[in-house]
Amino acid sequence: MKNPLRLAFAVLIGAILSSCDLNPAPEIAYLEVEDMQVNAKNDEGTSSSKLTTLWIEQDGEQIGAFTPPCRIPVYARENSTVRFIPGINLNGAFSQRNQYEMLSPNAVEWDLQPGSTKLVAPIRTTFEYNPNYTLEILEDFDDVGLNYVHTVKSDTVLLLTDMAGEAFEHPGEWPNKSGKFVLPPSTRGEFKTLKAFELPKFGANVWMEINYKTDVALTFGIYANEQLQSIQAPVVTLFPNDEWNKVYINLVTEVSGYPNAIDYNLFFGSINTSEDTTTTYIDNIKLLY
Repeated sequence: MKNPLRLAFAVLIGAILSSCDLNPAPEIAYLEVEDMQVNAKNDEGTSSSKLTTLWIEQDGEQIGAFTPPCRIPVYARENSTVRFIPGINLNGAFSQRNQYEMLSPNAVEWDLQPGSTKLVAPIRTTFEYNPNYTLEILEDFDDVGLNYVHTVKSDTVLLLTDMAGEAFEHPGEWPNKSGKFVLPPSTRGEFKTLKAFELPKFGANVWMEINYKTDVALTFGIYANEQLQSIQAPVVTLFPNDEWNKVYINLVTEVSGYPNAIDYNLFFGSINTSEDTTTTYIDNIKLLY
């Protein structure tokens, strides 16, 4: 008689082997992506962008998130639909990457051969603003007058500059004017929109896009205007930086946090606690919802 333990072990191994998936691994092709850009229409302001992450979907299946320039593995298939979805760093934080629904995804149908590499043309990763959302240019500093006014807390005013080295420049765009405010030691600058906006609540995304360069921490936020009071709510504070940067700020928490608000003003400002005079430059402020 055979050893019963040895027999049981043989049966177990056989069961494991019979349950293994013996199907071959799927064949792979590759996409090579260089960068991502935005193409804004004439009434949509600047095309400057800071898209950091590209999400890939293939035939309705999420493939992953990638940082261009990159080489992306996808399934080798015929008549395969690939969607390119742009993403940004939420509130300027690299650790918080978001798909940016304010830009429309691009889709294309390709035959992808096993082992092949397809160079993705720039047109596939150049994105336009999504027409399903509202885009308002709060201030681009190129027109007569300003759409922001200093508040009673402010020790300074908002100025215009077109000086080289100060004004923001994006290739192919003109005129090049920006806003700036100067803070002597121990002073504050704060500015809010002349217009109040009725914004969607109950968890709907509300975004701002801003180009900025600053010597001092720069805060953005809202004034929620209720029937008997106006409540100031900061959203994010940006660190000083020596070069022009772009940030995407989500206001959803603050806007939805005041459901009784009739409308909202948007503000930005800084407090200079140092012993040096600081200068902040700002441009291309957009509101999207």
